[in-house]
Amino acid sequence: MKKHTFAHIFSAAFLFAFCYPLHAQLPEPNAEGVSSGHTHLVVPNVAKHREIWKVLGGVERSSGRLQALMFPGMFILFREGEPTAPSVDTTANHVGFTVNDYTLYKAKLEAVGASFFYDDGEAQILADLPDGVRVEIAVDSTQSEPIKFHHTHLSPADAGELRQWYVDVFGAEIGERRELPSAVIPGGRVDFLPNSNGDPLPTQGTAIDHIGFEVEDLDVFAAKMARMGIPFDREPSCIDAINLCIAFITDPKGTSIELTQGLDDIQ
Repeated sequence: MKKHTFAHIFSAAFLFAFCYPLHAQLPEPNAEGVSSGHTHLVVPNVAKHREIWKVLGGVERSSGRLQALMFPGMFILFREGEPTAPSVDTTANHVGFTVNDYTLYKAKLEAVGASFFYDDGEAQILADLPDGVRVEIAVDSTQSEPIKFHHTHLSPADAGELRQWYVDVFGAEIGERRELPSAVIPGGRVDFLPNSNGDPLPTQGTAIDHIGFEVEDLDVFAAKMARMGIPFDREPSCIDAINLCIAFITDPKGTSIELTQGLDDIQ
């Protein structure tokens, strides 16, 4: 069996970059003006982790001083620091992607030093990347993209209750996957796995610091938050240096959520 080295796989990832269009691949928003957006990681060494995620298929994009890696349906962003806990100890258990080649992506995960929590040998892998982010890889042989965002997996004590919050706040459609509740948003979904040990740690400062949704009009969305009585952790503001408007809220179980307007314009 041919050994896949990091260099060989990085070369393949570099070639994949030219398969993606120049503009972002966030989908059209739902009726509430919401689509998938980004996942923001806390990592000890940004340069190292950018290379890891580039091997997995991320394509470099920037807006002013904002640096991101793009996957179809999702951006990955980084903040340098020491994560206070791995993602599996928090409400944001892992982030999931679909791929069209199991063997290739298992080799990629091995090449970047991931440890395997679960591997069925043909269609699904749960793996922990260095420094604490768990990812799920599931095979969809019908998709044309090598990899695309599929879901964020939250793990509260009461999965149904938290799903309803995402339905009410973000206009998500009620869904189900593997007989577990989901909230479906253009570009992906939020899946909910009940945690029998109670609510885990909140996300801020951990390996997955926060999740993000792109909104069509942040002012309109802020007005909705006011009507629903949902406070902002950071009030809406626009940052010229990154050409982005942002705000932060927290879900009832401690998942930090960034709302962005303009992320879809990043190139």
